[in-house]
Amino acid sequence: MTALGAARAHWRDPLYRQSYLMLASTGVAAGTGLLFWVVAAHRVAPEVLGLAAGLFSANAFLSYLTGFALPFAMLRYGAADEGVTARLNAGLHFSAVTSVVAALVFGFAAPVVSPALVSYVDGWLDLVLFALAGVGAAAAVLVDNLLAARRRAGVVLARNTAAGLLKLAPLAVVTDPRGLYLAVTLPALCTVAVVLLAMPRLIPGYRLLAPYGDDPAVRELADFAWRNTPGSLLSGAPQFALPLVAVNVLGAHRNAFFHVAWSLSQIAYLVPAVVSNIALAQATAGSAGETARRGLRFALLLLVPAMPVIVAPGWLLALYGAEYGERAADPLRLLLVGAVPWAVVIIVQARLRTEHRFGTLTALTGGFCAAALAVPVLAAFRWGVNGMAAGWLAAVGGAAAVSWIRASRARTRVAP
Repeated sequence: MTALGAARAHWRDPLYRQSYLMLASTGVAAGTGLLFWVVAAHRVAPEVLGLAAGLFSANAFLSYLTGFALPFAMLRYGAADEGVTARLNAGLHFSAVTSVVAALVFGFAAPVVSPALVSYVDGWLDLVLFALAGVGAAAAVLVDNLLAARRRAGVVLARNTAAGLLKLAPLAVVTDPRGLYLAVTLPALCTVAVVLLAMPRLIPGYRLLAPYGDDPAVRELADFAWRNTPGSLLSGAPQFALPLVAVNVLGAHRNAFFHVAWSLSQIAYLVPAVVSNIALAQATAGSAGETARRGLRFALLLLVPAMPVIVAPGWLLALYGAEYGERAADPLRLLLVGAVPWAVVIIVQARLRTEHRFGTLTALTGGFCAAALAVPVLAAFRWGVNGMAAGWLAAVGGAAAVSWIRASRARTRVAP
């Protein structure tokens, strides 16, 4: 086969083609997010940026908690034509309600769970805006995953591009933590609303306002999500919770440097996350092991461009200013190294979901959750920002080794 023929065959493979499109989408989102925080770092003091980052992290964490694994269920069943209206509408309604409830609970509990942020969620208008940001984040993930499952990742790319541009526009006028976090979160709500209005043309037969009642497709979606929820919550909680914990453990000033290192490293972490999502959407129970191996090789290959940043992060951090270049360099190195074992962790989880091995998934993610929150926090008390990053690397490295061994040795359960 010629090189051109091999390239065409590579592109025709749904795992690779949809991965590239979704990587482009997440790359646009990450790139505009990077630019947002770079500009913000030059416009506001580290304390202000640290508080805005804390609010953003709180919203992202609550959005993940209230998803109840529905995004994974949407990836798994979104390609089916029958019941697409019922699946999406039920998922959107459930996520909207849980997002509002979570915002209210966080607002009332903030004096205890996140005292650094309490003054920004203590009024009714603050809570309404916080809830809307959560609703937008939850809806965007569901819609994007449905489109990815149906091989419409190009639409996801367009939505994320529009959201990225919208988040940059307010930077010319906002200089307070509240304005900054709303600028970076509310564009998701605006753009997903536009996509939903266009959905009947994107997916023939879809109706935005159609009732779904006791549709079997909803029961199927709910059953998968319910059995997947413990593993999903335990798996994602550290990635979303650690930045929220950091603002309280490190304080607003030091959290600014951790947030910059964390947000930059998450660009690399998105690569295996996207590949694992496409693997979940494309694989069958019988092919899950081989798909996981192909996906891991592909993800590690795509991570190669991040290696120069590990060696010399100064040129990237210089965009934020001299103080960030000095105090965020070592944390960024440590967190970027963690992207390699993270690829193993996240792709093994996709395999376990495909094979419906939810007990194994819950056990592995439970251990990872405990280690990924406890070890960084304990290390941060002794070594500050560097300790928190090193603790994360240690936790994810251990989880990768255990996950790969456990997934490879266990007998595959073929899903019905």
